[in-house]
Amino acid sequence: MKAYERMKEIELQLAGALRQQLERIPSLEIRSIVAEAELRTNGSMRAQRPDVLAQVRIHNHEVTLVCEVKEPAYPRQIRQAIDTLSLYIARSENKALHESMVPLVAASWLSPESREICAGAGMGWLDLAGNCRIAFDGVFIERETAERPKPAARNYRAVFSPKAGQVLRTLLRDPARTWRVTELAEASDVSLGHVSNVRSALRDREWGTVGEEGLHLTAPDALLDAWRDSYEPVRGKRTSWYSILHGRQWEETLREALWRPQTEGHAMLGGLSAAQWLAPYMRGNTTTLYADTSVVPELIETLKLKSTKSGANVEIIEPDDPAILKERVEIPGAPPVSSPVLTYLDLSQLDDRGREAADHLREKLLKWH
Repeated sequence: MKAYERMKEIELQLAGALRQQLERIPSLEIRSIVAEAELRTNGSMRAQRPDVLAQVRIHNHEVTLVCEVKEPAYPRQIRQAIDTLSLYIARSENKALHESMVPLVAASWLSPESREICAGAGMGWLDLAGNCRIAFDGVFIERETAERPKPAARNYRAVFSPKAGQVLRTLLRDPARTWRVTELAEASDVSLGHVSNVRSALRDREWGTVGEEGLHLTAPDALLDAWRDSYEPVRGKRTSWYSILHGRQWEETLREALWRPQTEGHAMLGGLSAAQWLAPYMRGNTTTLYADTSVVPELIETLKLKSTKSGANVEIIEPDDPAILKERVEIPGAPPVSSPVLTYLDLSQLDDRGREAADHLREKLLKWH
């Protein structure tokens, strides 16, 4: 679907959503609700008017609701919409109409951050997921929902794809650093195109800025929060094993196994097993290993692992994304472990105690302010 056709569809849907919300007010008379898309054909340029315009009457008083539609609706686009609405209202030649205007920012989905920006600017909002805040002349409609339209959810998660994750982990290793595209691409081992996409996403979400010197993270904590909330565990083959080795013997054998020439750089501890060395908080009952498929047979033999469907005390994950193995952390006297960011994200998906361990690790190693 072409871009203007997609926008036309969204504008028409939002006009319908606005009508549904307004129809809930018995004392309100809807005179008209018009989407700019209905006046536009073949993607022609629109006149200087809002994307959706609604004329209503309540308590013998005429009110005009003006909606600016943004897609996608990241914080940067939301601020643009607010500026557009403010300028439109300020330029209104009809003073009476000017005073009766109610500005709304609308989109297929508005994140909590985007809604907060609207609230700070004194503007209402509306989206297709059911979130809205419309207030005027004694009318107050406010709804929140956890639902996200599938396209919006995909767009929101896109910045945390495996390739994008390589860039984000590089940035979070040193959030104060400013990066040029070529430097970041080389350090992250991804293409220039991937870095450019991540840079645009960070700027749109106001997690980073782009200046003459390059890209600089401005909100690493907000970035990590959003990544945690959208995180999907590392994809790859997962197998369960049992080892008769325990205690000091297990730790010594594990350390030796991961530092052997055959496995060095191809395997590391993950999850609680990694956190135990990075920021000790609690011990897990299972040792988690990230390992390249090529070294799994070596690990099975060295660690004396037996395949099992119950009572497992070792889990081996063979990641589809081998880049995480290159980002391992080497601690003197310890086996190699997953990076603090990956470890934090993995812990955040566990039970309450696991999340406590995640918070502890973040406080110790991922605190930037």
